[in-house]
Amino acid sequence: MGRIMPFAPRILHGYPSATEALDPAESLLLLAIRGWVDDVRQATDPLLRLGGIAAQVGVPAAAPALDMVMRVIARTALRPVQIGCPRCPRLGADEQRLLHAARLAQGRETGLAQEVLRDGLLSDIGAQFALGPLQGLGELLITAGFKLRPRLLVDLAGIDDGDAVHWPLSLPTHH
Repeated sequence: MGRIMPFAPRILHGYPSATEALDPAESLLLLAIRGWVDDVRQATDPLLRLGGIAAQVGVPAAAPALDMVMRVIARTALRPVQIGCPRCPRLGADEQRLLHAARLAQGRETGLAQEVLRDGLLSDIGAQFALGPLQGLGELLITAGFKLRPRLLVDLAGIDDGDAVHWPLSLPTHH
């Protein structure tokens, strides 16, 4: 005879509107994303900052993975992507979408991650290209103890992106 286990559904909460309410893994990823955009905006190589952040938390290989994800996003976005400045206290809709896609990819829910990226953000091919490095990034973060928290992605239509930087941005060229 089998055991009867009580079913207790896990209640998932949505993403907070304030960055201070993010978990450490979410904060780390958001800081890296915002830093990447800030560097590109200033025509600085974003790998320098990413490399420093990644080395500081013990996953130097995460820097090229995130750089690849962000370059794919920058080149395949269907519309201007809104990312806040590094110190912005608010969490915008596109930032929530990217954190959610990263969490899904980290949890090996690749079909859902790709769907989140495609949902008004990236082209089909862009979502496909972003998925591989996003999964790799998620695995690297787990090895360093940064597991992204499962959350619900709620309706993003009414979220104020405040001082967000709008893409497309011109990417730095490497010599």
